[in-house]
Parts: sequence; C-alpha cells; structure tokens
Amino acid sequence: MYESHFGFSGAPFQLNPDPSFYFDSRGHASALAYLKFGVYQGEGFIVVTGDIGAGKTTLVRTLLGGLDRQQVVAAQVVSTQLESGDLLRAICTAFGIAPAGKTKAELIAGLEAFLTAVAASGRRALLVVDEAQNLSLEAIEELRMLSNFQLEQHALLQSFLVGQPELRKLLESRSMEQFRQRVIASCHLGPLDLAETRAYIEHRLKRVGWQDKPVFDDAAFEEIHRWTGGIPRRINLLCNRLLLGAYLDNTDEVSATLVMQTAREMRGEVGESAFVAAVSNPGTLGQDPPESAAAAVADPVGESGVLATPMSTAVRRVHVAGMPVSRPLLCLVDSPASYMKACAFASESARQPGLPPVVALNAGGEDELTLPGELGSVLPRPALDIHLDIRPGRYAVRAAAVLEAFDALLQELQPSAVIAMGGDDAVLTCALAAHKAGLPLVRVDAGKRSGDGSADSNAILLDRLAGALYTNELTTHYTLYREGIPAERVHCFGNLMVNTLHLTAPMATQPEATLKREGSSTRSLRAEDGYVLVTLQFDPESTRVEILSDLVSGFVAMPPDLRVIWPMQEETRFALERVGLGRWIKNSKIDAIADVGYLEALGLLQRASCLLCGSDGALAEEGLALTIPVVRLIAGATAAEAAVPGVVREVERALALVGEAVTRGRMPLEEPGYWDGGPAARMAQHLSEWLWREGASIGARVGQGGSVLR
Repeated sequence: MYESHFGFSGAPFQLNPDPSFYFDSRGHASALAYLKFGVYQGEGFIVVTGDIGAGKTTLVRTLLGGLDRQQVVAAQVVSTQLESGDLLRAICTAFGIAPAGKTKAELIAGLEAFLTAVAASGRRALLVVDEAQNLSLEAIEELRMLSNFQLEQHALLQSFLVGQPELRKLLESRSMEQFRQRVIASCHLGPLDLAETRAYIEHRLKRVGWQDKPVFDDAAFEEIHRWTGGIPRRINLLCNRLLLGAYLDNTDEVSATLVMQTAREMRGEVGESAFVAAVSNPGTLGQDPPESAAAAVADPVGESGVLATPMSTAVRRVHVAGMPVSRPLLCLVDSPASYMKACAFASESARQPGLPPVVALNAGGEDELTLPGELGSVLPRPALDIHLDIRPGRYAVRAAAVLEAFDALLQELQPSAVIAMGGDDAVLTCALAAHKAGLPLVRVDAGKRSGDGSADSNAILLDRLAGALYTNELTTHYTLYREGIPAERVHCFGNLMVNTLHLTAPMATQPEATLKREGSSTRSLRAEDGYVLVTLQFDPESTRVEILSDLVSGFVAMPPDLRVIWPMQEETRFALERVGLGRWIKNSKIDAIADVGYLEALGLLQRASCLLCGSDGALAEEGLALTIPVVRLIAGATAAEAAVPGVVREVERALALVGEAVTRGRMPLEEPGYWDGGPAARMAQHLSEWLWREGASIGARVGQGGSVLR
C-alpha cells in the first residue's frame, strides 16, 4: 500500500526470511563465520541458537545460498517434533532419496549409500536441521550415530543444528555428553544494539530504493530500539506499521512521537508478550521501555561446547486478560503448582465484589511456569503474568536483582495486597520487601513444616511476616500456635489445588483410553489391589545401576494383585535399556508406557492406589489433594530433603512405604468440609473483608514513601 507512495521497489520489512535482506551485524557476522568454518571443517556439529525473530532462518538461507553446489550437497530439515524414524525419512527426502515403505535399517543403508556416492564424487554432504529445539533426545542420538558414517578417514555427513535457546538446555543434559564431544563450535544470536538497529533499518530501506523518504529522525531510531529490544522480527513488525502510519497520515517524517503512538497501539492489539517482551531496566516496569534495551548476548563457548546463559534482569509480561490492572492482588509464585493455585484464586477473586484483579509474579523465566498444553484452555488465568527472568546465581546477587525489580513493580502497580503462593528464596525476598513497604501480606499454605529446622527457614519467616495465614488443614494451627502466631491471624480454608482439580479432573482422560492408545493391556486397572502410579524419571548418565535394578526387582516382588503403571520419559527408558532392564520390564507386571500429558496422567492418578514420585514431585500435590498416598524417592537426598514427610532416600524403604500405603488405602479426610472445591472462594471472601478492615491506602504508602530499598 505504502510502497509506491514512498517510491519503494518492494516491501522493506516483510516478515518472511529473505537472504537478499541479510544484515551483517556483529552477532550475525560471527555466527555466519562459525557456519562457514564448519563447512570448511566438513565434520562434527555446529550449534546456532537465538530467540524467536533473531534472524536464524535468514542466516541459514544466506549460508546455503553462498555454497558452491559443485563442492557441497546441502539439505535442510525443519523439525516439528520429529522422532528418530521420522527424522530419518525427512533427511532422506531432503537429500532426494525416496524413503517410502522402508524399514529403519533400509533407510540407514540407503542414506549411507547416498552419502558414500557423494563423497566418492569429491563432494561433501551438509545437513541443516532448523527448529532443532523440537527434536527428541532419541532423534538427536540418531543424528550423532549418522555422524559416524565415514569413507576412509573422512566423515560422510556434517550437521548444523539451528534452534531457539531451549536447544542449548537440551544439549546440556548429561545424556548428551557424547553428542557435545562432537560439537566443534556453537554461538548464540543476541539482539541488535542501538547503532545496529539503525543500520539494520537503513539497510532494509536501501534494498528497496529508499531516498530518505520518509525521513527517520534520530530520536525515532532510539524509540524503535527501546520498544523492540533490538530483535529483528519485532523491528520489522514495528517499522512496517510506522511506514503505513506515515502514509495514512500523509507525512514524510517518522518521528519519535509516531513510534511511541504506534508501538502502544500494537501492544494493545497483540499483547506485550508478542511485541514488547523484554525490558532491561526493571526500574521502569509498566512504563514506556527504558532508554537501553536488552544487550546482545556474546557468550564464549564453554567447555561443553554449549553457551552458558548469563543472569538476566529482563522482564516478560504475558497473558493480559483485557481488564485494567489497577492496584492488583500480587501473587508470588515459584512453580507450576503454585501458579495453578494462583489461577484458581484469580478465577474466584474475579467473582468477589470489590476485589481487584490478580497478577502473578515469578522471579524466573516464563518457561519455569509452563502449564501442560492441555490446561491452557481449561484453567482461568490471572489478569497478567509477570516474569522477572532473573536466572539462577549466587543468592546475594540474585536477591539484589529480585529486590530491585520488585521495588519497581511496587511503584508502578501499587498492589492492594501481596499473596505468597510459593516459598522459595525469591518469594521470601519479595514478601520481606512488601512487609517493609507496609503492604498487607497473605501467606497461602501456611504452617507446613518438614521437621528439619534448617529446611523450614523460609516457611517460618514467611509465616511470621504475614498478616493473614491460610492453611490447608487444622493440624497446622497447633504448629503456628507453638511458634507464637496469634490465632486470629490463622484461617483454615482448604487446599487451592482442590479448586484446580474440580476444573481439570472432569476433563482427565480415562485410564482405559490412555493404556489402549499406548498399546498396553488394561489388566492393571482390574488388579484386585489396584496399581501404583510411578512418575519417577532417571538420567541415564548419573543414575546408579543398583537403584534401577532394586526398583524394578522390588516392583516385581510386590503382591501378585498389585501392578505398576509407569509413564516413562525417553531418558528413563534409555537408562533402563542401558543396564539391560528394558526388555525385562516388558515381560513383567510393569506397564511401561510412553510419557503422557497432564490430563492423561491425572486420569491415571485418580484411580491409583499409591503414587511413587521423584525429586520433582510430579503429581504429588494433586495426589495429596485427592487423598492418594504419596511416596517420594530421592536417592542421595540431603538431610533437609529427607526430613520432609513422605520423602525417603532408599529404594527398599520407598517400596515398603508403597506397600503399607496400598494396604492402608486412601487417607481419611480430616476436614471434609474443606475439600469441596471451594477453598479459593473462601479465601477471596475473607481477603475482601480483611482488606476492608485494614483500611490502608496502599497507593499513598508506596507512592509517597518512594523506594522500599531504604
């Protein structure tokens, strides 16, 4: 629309990757040099990662377009959750080898014959796997095995893996040690700095014949960088709208004011997570972006061949529900389970007259609170999720970063109250800051103790700071009473996880359907003593052989009418295969099925006689809410971890507890009235009344008092 008006020969800011628009920033130049170096080496793997929209695909297409076809036979595969067999077929198809109807052995043989022929003709084969973060561990292992093909002393196939930052995390797992030894170089594409952002925009404009019409003033470039964080795709999105806006306004000038107005409009249309997703200065959260956006990542290659992620103080805001966020209830969460509780509470608080919307705050990254895919459309969500994106590090350094970011949020949001849904160090840091600022502080899941004082320090401090404490069961009241907490501050409303189960349990997949889909018999569902659901997972590199053998043999030795259903992740299956237990399991009473989704696992849990989980506590909270006995096996647990009820270090003890739990049956409900699916409603009603009684002007206290860092 605007191209002819400005005299352009084409669209300068199209979103589709186009090598003709390739911009040689410092980061892209370095990455391209790595790729060319890899082509020159002709062996091993090169790993290139970058955030969404950083220009990875354009980079790859630029490389492929510059290759000498007489020297290199290149093929590209875009991975979309490919397993090893599918990946082999995709590779054969990319190289022009017809894979139809062939077994895996035939696929490998055909591919090896093709690669040998390529090498015999004096050429080299190059495979580029894009979106490689979606590959399974088994598929990556298949790529490693393909790298073993040789003709004399020369490798027949070289591979480049290109993907999002999740690829780096995947390759850092212990089971990938052999693969990492084949990585000859890796790099990460970071965002553009201010000077590069300007040069990038001018470069794309000049490619279509720009003659300074429209004119971009200096401040406009600064605003564009501030709003986009230097991410090329976001720059394209914004600049495309800027040119359209200038055309519609019949102006030949792009000013800072136009950039600001346009960016705000776009943020309202698509949400901050899709447009302004990273802000480097937490001191101006919720305001317009700060003067300097996130700096480019220039990590050196570590010993493992995979780049390390530095600590970050970026802020990510997602899932704006369309309602104004004014003086909200700020929920501090630290895990998927605590976030699910915040979702349940947000739904009920929205029905309570007079209560403001709920905002969930997580000190880590968005990936740390990722809900299972099926729950995205089931659970109600808070009005806004805020992720400080502060990476793990030394406690003092991380606490300082959390405190600075949280202080800025208090200034901006002026919350009506702060609710501690979690209990990690970051939650405690934020709760202390809220208490110092005079904000009403509520503690959910109060009174829980492990029995080991050193492990309870966060819980004890949070309970002492809170003005209102909400507990799951009455037995915790005596614990709080002994610690000097006044009884009028403590209220038993039940477990918020029950609220989420009332929403999700009716949608859970029936166990019969799950087992049949996995090709497994449903005999476990008919066992007289029921079945034990196992969510334990193991790393093939770090798990001791005796732990696996003791566990499997213990399962087999259980009573004849008690069976085991074990959804296994790929790493766990590798671990069992590695010690020779994989085939044996198939002939035992253990139904080892592929890892399942949340709603499928929940369906299995509802009918289980006992849950045996690991250090991650998968489904433990749901199990307790459903009154199902839960045993947690943490081999090598610390004294503090082992002090938590239900946690054991030895396989033999864990199996004994499982047997006792099955014999005893489900736990009786101590307070039946509190397990009716209404804990969130009771909490919301009490909070409304409590805040009214408090009668504190939070906005005045925070706004006039300035920073809480004093």
